[in-house]
Amino acid sequence: MFQNNCSVHALLINKKKGTSPVTGKHIFKLVFQTKYGILSFIVDEERYDCVDVGYQGQLQYQEQTIMAFGNWIDETLYPVYSAPMLSWLRS
Repeated sequence: MFQNNCSVHALLINKKKGTSPVTGKHIFKLVFQTKYGILSFIVDEERYDCVDVGYQGQLQYQEQTIMAFGNWIDETLYPVYSAPMLSWLRS
């Protein structure tokens, strides 16, 4: 299911919410402590809201994208649609 991803046990140590000075859009960041050090990811508001500081579990990520975290974040909850899957939008 995951390609070229990393998986590590992680503890969510901080959540940050801010506003981009360039776009004015909200930015949501999750910060994790792992055996590799501190990892942080910019996420959408839905993923930000479904976890709290202190949660811990298996963190799976690919580059700068969280694929899964414990039982709270799962890529199947936020599927990525390809152009052929959305062809009905063009009709």
